[in-house]
Amino acid sequence: MSSALQWLFKAFDVFVVIGMAVISLLIFTNVVLRYGFSSGIPFAVEVSRVVLVWVIFMGSVVALAKGAHLGVESLVVRLPPRARLVCFFVSYGLMLWCCWLLGEGSWELTVIEWGNVQALSGIPVGAIYLAGFVAAILMALVLLLDLWRSLRGILPAPWSGVEHVEPLPVVPSALTSEKTP
Repeated sequence: MSSALQWLFKAFDVFVVIGMAVISLLIFTNVVLRYGFSSGIPFAVEVSRVVLVWVIFMGSVVALAKGAHLGVESLVVRLPPRARLVCFFVSYGLMLWCCWLLGEGSWELTVIEWGNVQALSGIPVGAIYLAGFVAAILMALVLLLDLWRSLRGILPAPWSGVEHVEPLPVVPSALTSEKTP
């Protein structure tokens, strides 16, 4: 991955961490204020909702770029190389189509809802749907980059025939041995 893309996804990682910290701080402070002082932060729920949606969508872009989404590789790695390549192009084509659908639907909802604002925070409701549109574009770019690499002969791990195996957890022998009375 190029250094510019690494920098971009590192920025997304930081955004996700900051977003989760903001959500946690807002919700925790609101709970303490409500139960301890019979008051609260009026806009905390609305801001937390918007930030959570953005965190989820940007996190999904980062997960796609890192190959961290769930996948069933047991069938793919057993296919002959040509069949693996066909499955690769079909699956990436379907993912690009899903990005198109997500982007188109999110954009339409963003335009429709941009004029409506949330009651307490004043944030446009369309900002929630804008997260889906931005994520669709970024995910499509990641997929297109993977397709470009594949045309140059660099396939992601499961598609290249390499099975990704996680190491088994190390359990101390004291925990696994049975004690006899």
